[in-house]
Amino acid sequence: MNPVEVALNDLHAALSRFVALLEQEAQCLRDLQAEDLASVVADKTQHAEYINTAWNSLMLATGVKTDQAGELDAAMAADTALEKKWQNIKQLVQQVGRLNQGNSTLIEAQLRRTRQALDVLQHAADRGTLYGANGLMLDNFQHLHTLDKA
Repeated sequence: MNPVEVALNDLHAALSRFVALLEQEAQCLRDLQAEDLASVVADKTQHAEYINTAWNSLMLATGVKTDQAGELDAAMAADTALEKKWQNIKQLVQQVGRLNQGNSTLIEAQLRRTRQALDVLQHAADRGTLYGANGLMLDNFQHLHTLDKA
């Protein structure tokens, strides 16, 4: 295998793993699994570095300068096998974009729900009224006792 094929394979593997991590992230967000989400986010950060390294290796192997990345299409078109791998990579990049956008939407929805819950609790706390573990309303202002009345 030549260096370009190796670089394409490495980039494909890194992107494929990243897609799997984005899918795991989406599942954690849908299932409200905060503990698992932290681990997935850490793995995503690490794999983003792998993708960056694989990308730089591809640029080096093809001789295309990083500021001329658009020339990769032309470089890959010269070889049918490379072109097919390159098209697969481009499809993975599009999938990453869609998954990332979907996860962003899930995060925004969760943030909205969290903010709404905090607003409700803050409003109840400002009024001095909350519910206890027994489900009954606690009114902190009506049940205060001083030591001289205890």
